[in-house]
Amino acid sequence: MRHLYVIAYDVVDDRRRAKVHRVLSGFGTALQYSVFRCALTPLELTDLRAKLWEIFNPAVDRILLADLGPEASRGAQALEIWGQELEQPLPSSEPLIF
Repeated sequence: MRHLYVIAYDVVDDRRRAKVHRVLSGFGTALQYSVFRCALTPLELTDLRAKLWEIFNPAVDRILLADLGPEASRGAQALEIWGQELEQPLPSSEPLIF
């Protein structure tokens, strides 16, 4: 069963930030530049965590994973988003500048 996660990050280094963004892009949809919505199975969550820990520097970076519950139940209605939809992120070959 897939759970819906909101994942936000605050990564200090530009290269690490771009890598985190690329990894999360493979697992979910960007809601904002540093916030993603991901519907993940337990195995996908384990894989995502492993990939993020390879990049992440816990001394200076932060990553938040919020489990909103099963995607088919409350998880689907847990997010309320206002405003313009985020445009597609830059192609992965271009650096991300925030």
